[in-house]
Amino acid sequence: MTSPEIHFQWRLRWPLGLLVLLAVTAVLLPHTVWNSLLLGLGGLYLVAWRWTRQLGQSLRGERTLRSGWVAVGDQLEETFVLVNHAAWPALWVEVVDEANVPGYRAHSVQTVDGHGRQAWRRTAVCLQRGHFKLGPWRLRTGDPFGLFQVEICYPTAAELIIHPPVQSNFHIPLPAGQRSGRARARQRALRATVNAASIRPYVAGDPERWVHWPTTARRDDLFVRQFDLDASGDIWILLDLAADVQVGTGLRGTEEHAVLLAATLTAQTLSQHRGVGLASYGDEPRLVLPARGEGQSWRMLRTLALVTAVGKTPLPEAPRDLQRIAKQGTAVIIITPNLDGDYLPHLLNLARKGVSPHLLLFDRASFGDPHAPPHAAEAFKRTLTSMGFDAAVIQQGDIRQPEALLQPRTSWRVTPLGKAIRVRHD
Repeated sequence: MTSPEIHFQWRLRWPLGLLVLLAVTAVLLPHTVWNSLLLGLGGLYLVAWRWTRQLGQSLRGERTLRSGWVAVGDQLEETFVLVNHAAWPALWVEVVDEANVPGYRAHSVQTVDGHGRQAWRRTAVCLQRGHFKLGPWRLRTGDPFGLFQVEICYPTAAELIIHPPVQSNFHIPLPAGQRSGRARARQRALRATVNAASIRPYVAGDPERWVHWPTTARRDDLFVRQFDLDASGDIWILLDLAADVQVGTGLRGTEEHAVLLAATLTAQTLSQHRGVGLASYGDEPRLVLPARGEGQSWRMLRTLALVTAVGKTPLPEAPRDLQRIAKQGTAVIIITPNLDGDYLPHLLNLARKGVSPHLLLFDRASFGDPHAPPHAAEAFKRTLTSMGFDAAVIQQGDIRQPEALLQPRTSWRVTPLGKAIRVRHD
């Protein structure tokens, strides 16, 4: 357990004045009544202080997060444990939590017997992607007379990443880049890919892991595997997160649809053993270079969990950046609600470099833009097609949100008359 910070507080001070008054009265007007009241009140203070002191030294708490990496729609679950090593019971223990996870509340009041243990769970549905903190938190308790109080503070906080969900039921054909399919490439690779084409004699400097041991044993000489270039190019996902082109808010807006779409495309690409990278322009430029494997999946999802559509970088500048870093033979999927077409010259420049642009366009009218013509997205798609670019139109509702977010959220409230009612949160 983490060593806590312990702070003792004096809750009620006015009985102390009464204690001083009784002491003065007992001296000036000696009587058994004053003496009895003085001893009783003094003893009460002594017991209360001793009780609170013991709880501060012996009461400890622990919280355990089931998983620090969850998706929107998943259930967040924490286990809390209170352990009282003192003989004095903790008749009330208030758990005060400063977590900033939307929709999650861990505040509670518990009771722990002397030399006892209390455990309980707190759960909530993850409603919003992002980087959040569970904690700091503290335990607040005291004597049953309300004279003293102790706070047992745990200043550290656990990190929680809520990443966008991956929709397995939404499929978009992935671009193949300039080297289409998984066929054998004509150029030999200087670095190993998953495609081993042939065997050749060992050359000084070849890595030992390339040695083809069956052929080496059969021919009694060192032979290594010769690798082809990967036939399917890497894919860049470019997120247009400029604030002035977004439509709608929350789960119904283009921002969340774009992030959800990027997460799904990431999973699709990696499942085909292809490299995937990300370029987003939101609160700050974020760049994830193309790579493969599970580690790349975590990097992509973490970045997607943090992006926000508050950017000021217009879409024409983004392809200009990719021109400098994207390699020939790769493809870029541009996800945007921008239907103005001011970035078309930059797409042509990408194509000339050997980077194949593909666009996923949001139908602004379906997302509630009152100024968007009903068929503007389809018309812009035809323009792109006539220029030789692949494009698809995404409407609101095409990407299904997690079921847990579609269910009405409710909680229990107690009215001033003591009646428990269920309240719905839309």
